[in-house]
Amino acid sequence: MPEHRRRPRPTPPRRAWSRPARTATAAAAVVLLAPSGRTALAYAGAGLLLLLALTAVLALGAVYAPTPAHRTAARRTLHLLLRLAPWYADRP
Repeated sequence: MPEHRRRPRPTPPRRAWSRPARTATAAAAVVLLAPSGRTALAYAGAGLLLLLALTAVLALGAVYAPTPAHRTAARRTLHLLLRLAPWYADRP
């Protein structure tokens, strides 16, 4: 008796640019070409500096926290924040 199997569903073709990448590219073009582009870039730079400061505080908290529970919480939060970076290897 022949064995009946389901056919695998065909995978849709992959697009070269995803929607977030296209949106980010369009937003960057608007920011750079707009008259208030300097203001937007200043806000973006301030946001990046704030993220850097938050990362440093969490890293120090993960190392020097007084209790193991606080160290674990800081390390997990730092890991979640660093997962936003595309070059971060996702290791717990």
